[in-house]
Amino acid sequence: MAGAGWISDGAFTAAAEALAAALTDEERASGLLFPAISRLREVTREVAVAVARQAANDEHGADAPELAGRVAAAMWSPDYPELIPV
Repeated sequence: MAGAGWISDGAFTAAAEALAAALTDEERASGLLFPAISRLREVTREVAVAVARQAANDEHGADAPELAGRVAAAMWSPDYPELIPV
């Protein structure tokens, strides 16, 4: 997404901070260390955008204003056809 050739320590830090920031007050109050699995797609998108932005800040990649949209568009969507037994 960002065109980075490698992942810097700053990108790892950005991923950790984005993951921590994604934890809601309710999740934290219930004792969770990570966001609920039901929010996996939302959280992974946020983490990917944070890492891509950090890569751009590290001058390893190209930041773009539409980066969040590009990440969302590149995400795999599990759309399966309905199978009808014969």
